[in-house]
Amino acid sequence: MLLNISTMTNNKSFRQLLSEQCEVIVKKVTDDMQSDKQYSFFINEIERIPVIHKPILYRWWFAEDSEPMLAIQKYLDSHPEDIQMKQLFSQLEERKFDGKKKKYYALYFGKSNNGYRRYIQHTTGNVHTSTIRHTLYGLCLTNNEESQYSKQLDKEEITRILRECYFEWLPFNEEGKLVECIESICIALGKYPLNVDGNPAISNQWRDYLLEKRKLKE
Repeated sequence: MLLNISTMTNNKSFRQLLSEQCEVIVKKVTDDMQSDKQYSFFINEIERIPVIHKPILYRWWFAEDSEPMLAIQKYLDSHPEDIQMKQLFSQLEERKFDGKKKKYYALYFGKSNNGYRRYIQHTTGNVHTSTIRHTLYGLCLTNNEESQYSKQLDKEEITRILRECYFEWLPFNEEGKLVECIESICIALGKYPLNVDGNPAISNQWRDYLLEKRKLKE
């Protein structure tokens, strides 16, 4: 029996094994996020931040006509050879929320050992304390010599983009270090185009494009 199991696993790639063994973890995370409405909210509709000062997993959802979605579509239009990203874009997780006519798409997955602090960094911080702000800074804002944006206006524009998002999070009550493992699994098996590190779903061309955009805005 052991020999048969060994033979079966030897014929499979690590990606296949990861998918077969860990999809249940991803499903539990996303199902638990959606199971309780206290774990999700539209940022511009809350008065008090419900995110806790403890480890969390979280996702950012962007509207179909948001700047990040339009920027990704613009990239695809100008890079028709990037078949991998075209396929990923067609497989994005989408959802319609109560009272909203637009579709929303999950574009970024993250974790933090202090959810509240990380949420504040994302929504009001600068590009050096928030990866998603850094990415949006390069991806969505004008980046040439004709730009009339000042740094302060750029910061306010990123904040506006994020305040129009849907934020979904989940408290992680197990050993703190384990949250990093779960995040890595969810990114590796997910479809999150704004995650650069440890994300096999995105193409090398898109990764290089994002890194170059982020470099220009440092």
